[in-house]
Amino acid sequence: AATTTTTAAVTTTTTAETTTTAAPVNAIKTCLVTDLAGVDDRSFNASAWQGVQDAMAAGVATADSFYLESDDATDWQPNIDQMLAQDCQHIVTVGFALGEVTAINAQAHPEIIWTMIDNVLTDASFAPLALPNVRELVYQTDQAAFAAGYLAAGVSQTGVLCTYGGANFPTVSIFMDGFTRGAQYYNEVKGTAVTIIGWDPANPSTGGVFTGSFTDMALARSTAESQFQEDCDIILPVGGAINLPAGDAINDLGLDAALVGVDVDAYFAMPEQYQALWLVTIEKAIAPFITLAVSDQAAGTWAPGAFVGDLANDGVGLSDFHDWADRVSDELAAEVDQLLADIEAGIIGGPFYTVGY
Repeated sequence: AATTTTTAAVTTTTTAETTTTAAPVNAIKTCLVTDLAGVDDRSFNASAWQGVQDAMAAGVATADSFYLESDDATDWQPNIDQMLAQDCQHIVTVGFALGEVTAINAQAHPEIIWTMIDNVLTDASFAPLALPNVRELVYQTDQAAFAAGYLAAGVSQTGVLCTYGGANFPTVSIFMDGFTRGAQYYNEVKGTAVTIIGWDPANPSTGGVFTGSFTDMALARSTAESQFQEDCDIILPVGGAINLPAGDAINDLGLDAALVGVDVDAYFAMPEQYQALWLVTIEKAIAPFITLAVSDQAAGTWAPGAFVGDLANDGVGLSDFHDWADRVSDELAAEVDQLLADIEAGIIGGPFYTVGY
């Protein structure tokens, strides 16, 4: 009998069988800084923290890994300072707005591994800043949003769709842009005249509706109501829980209307009283990509750079239609499936946002 051993894994070879045992890993103390929506936003931040929790459950993040919430932009640096003081080995910063503070601290602390979600770091001249200790997780969300817009245009009874965002960040507008262009493509294919309120792809700096807040629910409610007054019956709010006031408006006003969710399947992530309202969710694989980053560090295989989630690697996609499945014809569902395949193949939908280097 012969025995062969490698450093990556222990492989024992005999005349009868071969067994492989994974090499041991060192659990990593992983700490997460939220953006202003907080860890209970049932969306972006919650999914990010879930990724850390999954890493803890897998034994690749330590049991004392933790998060700190940010109520204001002035909290970001103190939160990071606390994490450095508590010997965090991997710091996850959540959201486009944390790009600058992440770049500053990653350069000051090259011994720490950083995961930046939804932003690619830049220098003072806004050129890409590729740091050897930073992995950026960015998503080609407009690919899936394009298909969601096509779907919504096919389901709408009024021929009016609408959208609003919390702020005009690229990571917000990318949903709105893809959704709008997908509905416009439906018009092109079907010869219809579905209208989209809240975003104009031709005027990205001024053509969008934004509340200016990810936490002002009263403003989100009034924004949604104003769009419903224009006969919108399918609405895409982008920005964590600012979609719930739109759901409240639908329920309170007795509207026959639907919500489109973002980030994680809203049918399960959001409170039960909204379940019947979700047509579909435009999903981003936030949690698994964070778990992978921590796992890679623990296994000694971590690498820096911009990791782009797209249709090809299941980084983005559409959820099930859930309670709205009976409102989506078999023909339309098949068209959406084919559209997703064609977008992935580069046949339809471009040009999309530039999200990597």
